[in-house]
Amino acid sequence: MSHFFWEIGTEEIPAGKLAAAIEALQQNVEKALQEQGLFKQGMTIETAGTPRRLMVAVHGLADKQPDSVEERRGPPVDRAFDPEGKPTKAAEGFAKGCGVAVADLGRLETPKGDYLAYSIRQSGQPASQILPGIMTDILTHFPWPKSQRWGDGEMRFVRPINWIVSLLDGAVLPFSTIDGLEAGNTTQGHRFLARGPYKVSDLKSYQAAMVKGKVVLQSDKRKELIRAGVEKLAGEVGGVAVISDSLLMENVGLTEWPVPLLGQFDGVYLEIPPEVLMTSMQYHQKYFPVQDETGRLMPYFVAVSNIDTKDNTVLVTGYERVLRARLEDAAFYWKSDQSLSLEGRLEGLKSVVFQARLGSVYEKSLRIESLAREIILSVTQAPLDDTLYAARLCKCDLITGMVGEFPELQGVMGSYYALASGANQTVAATIREHYRPQGAADDLPETVGGRVVSLADKLDTLVGCFAVGLVPSGAKDPYALRRAALGVIRMVLDGEGVHLPLRKTLNSGYEAYANDILVEGQKETVEKLIAFFYGRLKNFLKTEGFDYDLIDAVQSLGLDDIYDVVLRVRALSSFKKRPSYSALVAANKRIANILSKSDEGGKKEGRTGVSVNESLLTHEAEMALHHQIRQSAGLVSGFVDKQAYDEALTALAQLRETIDLFFDQVMVMDENLAVRENRLGLLALVRGTFGMVADVSRLVLPE
Repeated sequence: MSHFFWEIGTEEIPAGKLAAAIEALQQNVEKALQEQGLFKQGMTIETAGTPRRLMVAVHGLADKQPDSVEERRGPPVDRAFDPEGKPTKAAEGFAKGCGVAVADLGRLETPKGDYLAYSIRQSGQPASQILPGIMTDILTHFPWPKSQRWGDGEMRFVRPINWIVSLLDGAVLPFSTIDGLEAGNTTQGHRFLARGPYKVSDLKSYQAAMVKGKVVLQSDKRKELIRAGVEKLAGEVGGVAVISDSLLMENVGLTEWPVPLLGQFDGVYLEIPPEVLMTSMQYHQKYFPVQDETGRLMPYFVAVSNIDTKDNTVLVTGYERVLRARLEDAAFYWKSDQSLSLEGRLEGLKSVVFQARLGSVYEKSLRIESLAREIILSVTQAPLDDTLYAARLCKCDLITGMVGEFPELQGVMGSYYALASGANQTVAATIREHYRPQGAADDLPETVGGRVVSLADKLDTLVGCFAVGLVPSGAKDPYALRRAALGVIRMVLDGEGVHLPLRKTLNSGYEAYANDILVEGQKETVEKLIAFFYGRLKNFLKTEGFDYDLIDAVQSLGLDDIYDVVLRVRALSSFKKRPSYSALVAANKRIANILSKSDEGGKKEGRTGVSVNESLLTHEAEMALHHQIRQSAGLVSGFVDKQAYDEALTALAQLRETIDLFFDQVMVMDENLAVRENRLGLLALVRGTFGMVADVSRLVLPE
């Protein structure tokens, strides 16, 4: 067994990429060792990283690749020798290719006859010859989202590589990058506190060097040191630190020797909205805010330094000075922005471009208001006047100084400025929430008005972009249309659900645009959007545990009420668990197949208003089916009107025995044309009754 150690020393790796890089290094090394035959039972791989290094140690890898045997098959024996027993050219060519004489070849017996054969044994290469190629391949193809070149070289990596440590069983394993950087056995410590160099021979000596070099190697340990330090300092001033996991991990990725430090700012800045202070501290400066036990901000913060000194007051003063400059700007904008009411900024949106081909934000605001009215009148109980007022003003904070400085606060500042302008809490909450959700994990708007305006905003963007051909393609979605569609779906399905008439609403959204700027026709745009929504809905329902065939069975009905579609899908999911499921699905598939083959014009297939001539029903089984389907159709129709799809499917399940008996005893394709057409009509009636809920023939039968 051998022990391999590899360290890549770099300039500072971006904090947000460090965790993924450590994981990728582990996966790539393990995969390469398996592919090259160096993976051994009981082998362990240990990885770690800091802003200036990625490290991997492999314990117990194979000393060499296993020997291999290549079995080569030559020509058939009867073609390898002539009648006199002399080798033919085929035999001589095969022997030459194997590097031996014909006499050294063996024979392989197969069911198809005997063949010339030869076994070529190859000794496995030692790990010392394989590992340099593995390292080169990993460095060259490391999965960074973005990489760079430096100097005059051709090497690409996320940041310039400054040193490499490469050791096999304690000795330097010769290796160099494509730019000629040679590996050695010396590493570096902290850039400022204990740079080194430090000579290492294995993981244990490397870990000791990191201790001397003031480097906390493991990310988990840095994380806990930061968390504990931040909580302790916040507690010393009677507060509680606001610690988000994302900010915590960002500080982990920024430090090798984390030192939490307590700072403070003038309490006069607490008059500014707390979101501004939080944004300044968390997102701009990477500080941890401090709150009191009631959740109110205190004039303190905790910053995490990457260096430690005997007197850290200079560091703290620097952190405070940087934050003070930010807060001074915020205080200025907070005061100056209120010199003009939020409504007074509406005209200013005429000079702000929404999208180069889709007009200004002012025009978008008017479309949002129009579409919000449509949604309110169609499906919700939102307060009409307040919601429409909020819809008209929801984008006005985009031209405030505060949002210009802190773009993360759009919507939030609009709510504050609305209140300052005399608006009520309902209007303010609607403006604040209308951007939600901005991602799959983002919170939904809590108020009805917020959801209405959010729906209108997102639907307007989707309609406009699709109407001018700005459709997502592959991985490219520059206008985040997939995210917008998913946001609409989540809002429609949340809680008690909203029966939004999607096709009608999209048509209204299209008509709100000026026709001269649109490229695609209205019908084409709306139908493409309906298909787009169904695609997003499929993915959403798949993550919820529903199979694709369920939504296909419902989508084929051409419905545009997303919530109604999901109610049907949920009912079908329960239907799958019924004992009668397989028989009813098989029967529906059979009916669909018969109707499609017998009805060239497609008039019977899926028809619900089919008339059946009772006088032509001569067989007891077909009369029973006709009687029961007429009763069931009325029941199912009533349940469907109430969206009681579980009950509707329960009623349909009662048809199983009658349908089975019909197919067992009745010949559908009777020689008498009138009888045949009547029986086909009866099947169309059955299919149409099931079709009130879904096209059951599209469901997948269990294997």
